[in-house]
Amino acid sequence: MIAVVGVLPQEIKPLMEALSHKLEVTEVIRRPLVRGIIGQNEIVLTSGCVGKIETAALVQCLIDRYKPMAVICIGAAGALKSNISIGSVIAGTGYMEYDFYPRVNVDLILEPKQRCFSDFFEKNDFIYGIIASGDKFISTDLEAKKIFESTSALCVDMDSAAGAKVCIENEVEFLSLKVVVDFAGSKAVEQYIENHQKYGTKPAILLAEYLSENLLICGG
Repeated sequence: MIAVVGVLPQEIKPLMEALSHKLEVTEVIRRPLVRGIIGQNEIVLTSGCVGKIETAALVQCLIDRYKPMAVICIGAAGALKSNISIGSVIAGTGYMEYDFYPRVNVDLILEPKQRCFSDFFEKNDFIYGIIASGDKFISTDLEAKKIFESTSALCVDMDSAAGAKVCIENEVEFLSLKVVVDFAGSKAVEQYIENHQKYGTKPAILLAEYLSENLLICGG
C-alpha cells in the first residue's frame, strides 16, 4: 500500500479521479481519507497538513493505521534558484528543516529510503535535490537568500522535512514531489495566487499516470 498526502484537497484531486475502486471512505485525525485502487496499486489518499506539526501527525497516523510501504507528499513549493521554472516538478532526494536551530546531535540532511521510486524517476523529467521545510511562507528576498545559503535547497515548503523525518523513524520509504508555483521572496504571494490553480495538481497528475500503468513495489 502507498499513502499519498496533499497539503490542499485540490492537489490530490487527479488521484481521486484515477481511482478505479473505492474501498474505504473515512476520516483520519479529522481529515477526509479515501482508500482505493489505481492500476494494480492500493493507495490511501488524504490532505490537510499545513505546517510541520500537522504533517508529522498525519503521516504517523497513516503509518500506524495502514502500514504503507511508502509515503508520498505532493503539493506546491517556492523555488530558491532563479533557473528553476514555474511549473517544474522537484523530487526531493534530501530534506532539511531550515528553521531548526541550533542543530545539536541531529542529522543535517534527512535522507529517507527511496528504492521503490527508481522506475518512477526514470520515466519522468524531474529536478532532483534538497527541499527545505519550515513553518513560514517565505515572502522576503532576504529570508529566501539566507535559507538558500544555509541549505543549498532547490525550494521551500512547509511539510516535506516533517514527512521525511517520520518515515525515517518508522523505516518507511518516502518521497516529496513538489511543483514550483512561485519564487520564494517578495513576489511569492502574488505568484502563488497566479500559478497554484494552473500547476498545483501537476504532481498528482504525473503520479496518477504512473500508477495507472505501473506497480510501485517497495521493500526488499
